[in-house]
Amino acid sequence: MFVDVWLFVLLGCFLLAGLFAFWRIFRKKEQSIWAKGRPGIRQSRDEQEQVRRDFVANVSHELRTPVSIIKGFSETLIEDYQSLSEKQKKNFLLKIQRNSKRLNSLVEDLLSLARLEALDVTLEKQTVDLSDLIKQIAEDFKSRFQKDTPRLCIDLPTEPLLIIGDSEKLISVFENLMENATVHAENLTTINIQASVDSTGELVVCKIQDDGEGIPEEELDRLFERFYRLDKGRSRERGGTGLGLSIVREIIEAHGGDIVVQSKLGEGSVFSFRFPIES
Repeated sequence: MFVDVWLFVLLGCFLLAGLFAFWRIFRKKEQSIWAKGRPGIRQSRDEQEQVRRDFVANVSHELRTPVSIIKGFSETLIEDYQSLSEKQKKNFLLKIQRNSKRLNSLVEDLLSLARLEALDVTLEKQTVDLSDLIKQIAEDFKSRFQKDTPRLCIDLPTEPLLIIGDSEKLISVFENLMENATVHAENLTTINIQASVDSTGELVVCKIQDDGEGIPEEELDRLFERFYRLDKGRSRERGGTGLGLSIVREIIEAHGGDIVVQSKLGEGSVFSFRFPIES
């Protein structure tokens, strides 16, 4: 009987030791994620001013193209309306619509620049159910695509994920990261969104993962710089001006958090961010 008791005690000790070792390994792996992929050192004021001037010059040049196209096709519609076929009219209107969207995108980027320059990242804090917020964002995102590509998958806890934060700015974080994937991730088929409370119970951790072509390792440190564009030609064609990830970084840090990115060519990218539940 005495031997049996000690046997159970020893088994219990081994079990506890094993669980503790597993917890240490899990914590080490969890912490290693945040030790890598952090945004690079912020640019100096001189560097920011130079890229700001380059950005304004580029946008000013790019504004001329959609404005000229809208002006030209609208004038043709007015002057030659009676002689144009219905197909031609629709074609002209589609061109006007497409360039209006491009013009709107450029204006929105300029407004975003103004807000960043003014350091206008004030938070209107309230209690937010992050699970409900993500579901709402997912529904809005799906409504923009008529097909199932990219497919959107969400992984959320069953219970409410209550945090203190600015819901509108958090929506902007998710939308910018998802938009970034759809614009820049070549061969994208799936976007995964995860959110959960970490093992300390004090931080909420979110991940947005895509299965695109990935990002070269040497580019990762610069992704969060203002106006930085990974592929300038493709970004210009698709409407990117390099402010989205800068906005994401500012909002997350305003919530007292941080963001990291992990990516390998051919394996997709994962943007992970965390912030205190009561930031």
